[in-house]
Amino acid sequence: MLDAYVGLPFAERGRSRAGLDCWGLVCLVYAEQLGLDLPRLDEAYVSTADRETLQQLVCEGRSAWIEVPADKAEIFDVVLMSNLGVPHIGLVAGPRLVLHVEDGADATIEPLSGARLARRLRGFFRHESRHAACV
Repeated sequence: MLDAYVGLPFAERGRSRAGLDCWGLVCLVYAEQLGLDLPRLDEAYVSTADRETLQQLVCEGRSAWIEVPADKAEIFDVVLMSNLGVPHIGLVAGPRLVLHVEDGADATIEPLSGARLARRLRGFFRHESRHAACV
């Protein structure tokens, strides 16, 4: 299902299949697969290095995201990660798998249990419109 997004190129502040950043990938998948239009955050952050907005979006109650336990995470839930304090976001793509895109690499699906991502994991979040359907 989410394999169709593997290989999409990274582009700073990108919001289309021609190129996207991590939030752009989440927006694209939610629009195409779930019919949900998420805030594009075009003006909310300036660059990859200014992704605190993403952490605020899912962690600080500024939006419609509800934290879910790791063992309850489902496909399309958002995965919040951090690398040296810089937030990064992806999507659950299967059991312990994440779809994400980073600067310098195309979108990929990786295991969350691998050493590179396991240490970066900060939490799982579900959009409230999906939460009501899953409870």
